[in-house]
Amino acid sequence: MKEKKTIYDVARDAGVSIATVSRVINGKGYVSEDTRRRVEEACEDYYPLASAREIQSRKSNTIGIITNHQTDYFFMNETFLNALRAIAEVTKNRGYRLMFEITNEKEEVCNLYHEQKVDGMIILGGNRGGELIATLEEKEIPFVLVGDCKESATVSQVEINDRQAVCEAVRYLIGLGHRKIGIITGSLQYASGINRLEGYREALAEAGIPIREEYIECCDGMTDVKVENLTKKLLYLPDRITALVAFNDMVAVSAYKAAKEIGIEVGKDLSVIGFDDDRIASYITPPLTTIWQPSYEKGERAARILLDALEEKRLPREREELKCIMIYRDSCVDIRQEKQEKR
Repeated sequence: MKEKKTIYDVARDAGVSIATVSRVINGKGYVSEDTRRRVEEACEDYYPLASAREIQSRKSNTIGIITNHQTDYFFMNETFLNALRAIAEVTKNRGYRLMFEITNEKEEVCNLYHEQKVDGMIILGGNRGGELIATLEEKEIPFVLVGDCKESATVSQVEINDRQAVCEAVRYLIGLGHRKIGIITGSLQYASGINRLEGYREALAEAGIPIREEYIECCDGMTDVKVENLTKKLLYLPDRITALVAFNDMVAVSAYKAAKEIGIEVGKDLSVIGFDDDRIASYITPPLTTIWQPSYEKGERAARILLDALEEKRLPREREELKCIMIYRDSCVDIRQEKQEKR
């Protein structure tokens, strides 16, 4: 294996000063064509610069993937992994590498671009009210957000209408005769948590069903234990819920476990709807009614939008909304006949 060249090695091999090498690498200051050629040839094995071609273009050919979610939540979330897989495939096919960072520090993220470590970024799950998105937009750093950003109408993003999706899910439950419908949504720091709660409220309001705050739970950490405890809290209410809308399928699975532990049968005593249509949704008993979202397509579209903009030397400005689909399985029960028999 060849040893990694330092800037001193490059200067020695090219027969020039370190300052001249620096001018060539950074593209600043006058250097004769003959000298530039000798430095570029000497840089062929220089680390971390891959080739003279990259020196000339001043591109890293690297895309930054930024998230501020905790690692256990991110890497256990099939939705994020599908999006990440799509991004990896698109970028590799177009000659780019990936750099993955878990951070919400705006200075740290901006430095990745200004130090030419990345040419642009894809943000997975930016939180609402944070400064990162606003800073990237202000500094005109190329990026695409996978998710919703209500704070700006100009941010390039690929999103789903999860408010509408949850609204339709609650309408379905209402159509089955349910009036005592609970929800466990995600952190209200993220647009997805707020959007899904708004969809829940909207469907109840349009049906003339009172919104009961005791039926609403927000879960910041999304751990199994937290979700199980919140589910039991809803099921132990004196006027307990008959249906539950879960923030995602993993929340639904934890709700199944909690219900079973206290003797409540999902698909009979309790109806449950998830979100995402993870693989586990069709394997649990009873199979989970859920909302499918195009997580792979979100990552694919975000990557194409960013790379197209970079290659056209412009900032990405596209906004796309992809559709969700209800997947009907056996976790929901029609209680209309049961109500009629009690009359």
